[in-house]
Amino acid sequence: MKTILLGVVTALALSSLPAAYAQDTSVSVSAARAAQYQMQPDEFLPYHNTYLLENGQKISFDNRLTKLYATLGNARPVRIYATSQTSFVTDDGTRFEFHDGGDALAISDFQKMHLAKNVPANGIMMARR
Repeated sequence: MKTILLGVVTALALSSLPAAYAQDTSVSVSAARAAQYQMQPDEFLPYHNTYLLENGQKISFDNRLTKLYATLGNARPVRIYATSQTSFVTDDGTRFEFHDGGDALAISDFQKMHLAKNVPANGIMMARR
């Protein structure tokens, strides 16, 4: 009888063990961000401008101290991160690629930007100064 009782108690103790670990919220998982390029302040100067998008909207690029921002129309500025001398990405995955010394701009995943309108089917928006 003692053996059966001991077996039942052990089984109950072991069966509640996975449930205790399932409620553990101390483990967090985060996605890796693209490698960040260390841009010098003067390298951003060619892009510090306002660009006219194909759909008629305007997007401007600005820097505040060491932080870089993109602002679409009247939306709040969105932080951007340099991934190369001519490429930038937002936290939500919108990618900016500058061409022709900063005169031309291609925006991938444009639909992810707040207030984006008339998004092309391929998700790539072109712009010029």
